Amino acid sequence: MGQSGRPITTRHKEHTRYIRSNNTTSAYATYILNNRHDYGTAENTLKLIHPCRKGQKMNKWENLYNQMYRQLGRLITEEQVNDPNPLYELAQPPRDRDDST
Repeated sequence: MGQSGRPITTRHKEHTRYIRSNNTTSAYATYILNNRHDYGTAENTLKLIHPCRKGQKMNKWENLYNQMYRQLGRLITEEQVNDPNPLYELAQPPRDRDDST
């Protein structure tokens, strides 16, 4: 999970380029390279969680979603660089699309 002020398809192309060139600049590329996982198309691997302009507001949304996905155990090791924020401890994790019950 991360943020970008550019279209997510552009960011996906960058991640793919990092993977193909064995460049560990992004956490996603590092995870794929270290774990020898397959990676797919932007449509299959990326999802826009919350659209907003880049800046402090986007930073707050990223922190909130990082906390929620950490609570769900859905962050890859390379993404778990920040300590949990007690302010977000009460946030409810987002439900998976498959968990509609």
